[in-house]
Amino acid sequence: MAMPYQTGKKDIASGVLLLGITGLLIGFVVHSGWLMLVAGLLGAIVGGFVGWVGGRRYMIIVCLGALAGGSIGYTSGDTDIIIISAGSGAAISGFVGAQVELFLRKR
Repeated sequence: MAMPYQTGKKDIASGVLLLGITGLLIGFVVHSGWLMLVAGLLGAIVGGFVGWVGGRRYMIIVCLGALAGGSIGYTSGDTDIIIISAGSGAAISGFVGAQVELFLRKR
């Protein structure tokens, strides 16, 4: 029988750091200091929770999707399109990440 996945402090810290920085960058792109603070805090809270439940691969897949979508949106030259395409890339890769987690997780 396989041991259940043990989350460590590194998983939680990486989730807080990764999603907290993502929230800060969203506020930076929109040019709002208030949004940087709020989105950074919410990202840190959600990232800590995802790290606590052991979703490291899931977070990496979502971030790769956001980077891919953002880079495709960057070619348009419009800030709003970059935000929309990065969010869409993250959402689509989130669905793929959920399926990957189902297949790779040991029972």
